[in-house]
Amino acid sequence: MNITLRSQDLWEYLANERRPVALYGTGDGADKIIAALERLGLSDLIAAVFASDGFVRDRSFHGFKVISYSDCCRLLENQDFIVLVCFGSSRPEVLEQVEKIASEHELYIPDVPVYGTNLFDRTFCNSNINSINGVFSHLADDASRTCYENYINYKLSGDISYLKKCDSDPDSEFELLKDISRGCYVDLGAYYGDTLVRYLSRFPCLVKAVAVEPERHSFAKLKACAEGLADDFDIRCINALAGRTPGKELVSGSRGRGTRALHNSNIALTSTRALPNSNIALTSTREIDVISVDSLALDNVSFIKFDVEGSELEAIEGSAKTILDSRPLMKIACYHRSEDVFALVKKVLEIRDDYKVYMRHTRCIPGWDTDFYFI
Repeated sequence: MNITLRSQDLWEYLANERRPVALYGTGDGADKIIAALERLGLSDLIAAVFASDGFVRDRSFHGFKVISYSDCCRLLENQDFIVLVCFGSSRPEVLEQVEKIASEHELYIPDVPVYGTNLFDRTFCNSNINSINGVFSHLADDASRTCYENYINYKLSGDISYLKKCDSDPDSEFELLKDISRGCYVDLGAYYGDTLVRYLSRFPCLVKAVAVEPERHSFAKLKACAEGLADDFDIRCINALAGRTPGKELVSGSRGRGTRALHNSNIALTSTRALPNSNIALTSTREIDVISVDSLALDNVSFIKFDVEGSELEAIEGSAKTILDSRPLMKIACYHRSEDVFALVKKVLEIRDDYKVYMRHTRCIPGWDTDFYFI
């Protein structure tokens, strides 16, 4: 069973069109999109940079004065320009604004990796098509196959219409996870405890939990959250990175996503269209523990959630014995790196080949909040 793919990617389309481009948003995503345009000889197409009204202020970005959308329309009046969205969000009011702009101008949301350097263009896709088709044929239901095919085509095209076809209700995952058995829940990338609350409240059979979070501000909130659940659940919180083997690692001291930017920036380049890993300013660093799930020596692990800033593959490798011994249900984020959409499934099935594999995406731009489920 093979996936049906578009013959042209977004970057080829922009090269053929040669129309002015307006970037919507600034920050890490915009840096990577500009880098992609530069590498493909298309940076001269950039005609303006605009931001949502509350983020305009008096500032410049890559030599462009940051203006409002209305000012951008006035600046490029009578020009048939293309809008490229350069940020991520799941907030309804932001998605509504993107939809409004899309109704007025041709709009795309380029897929650039959150971590790693491989741009998911047609060359990358074609070079990995056997692996992509392998995952597609292994998916366990029509909803997963529809999600996967449209998600891959979105990554190629940046076309929001493909992403809409992937959308599912966030609570639809509960049907996939309904057979979680009594045991331990391991939350890798527990943030401030939102998923801890979500799954423990839904599945009281998860009588014990281990929550791992590296970012120290989020970890403080996670501990407070866990304390509020302590009467009903045995919860252990660990301020650490999840990886292949236990040890120590230097990480960014800055707050927010990018905690592991130092580690992830060392990934070797594997594409002629490689992008810079991140624009995160590593002005300070700190040492932090690295743990593996196997090193925790847990009994009866029934559910593991992996959402670890592009280190999912390493975290899976560090859970191999637990996966073999306990055969837990698993939810694994697959949107951080371009290769995640095939490499993560391959890795899990190398450990155990008796899982059914599903995929779900909840409404978000770009293609974040996309996960494989191993049941």
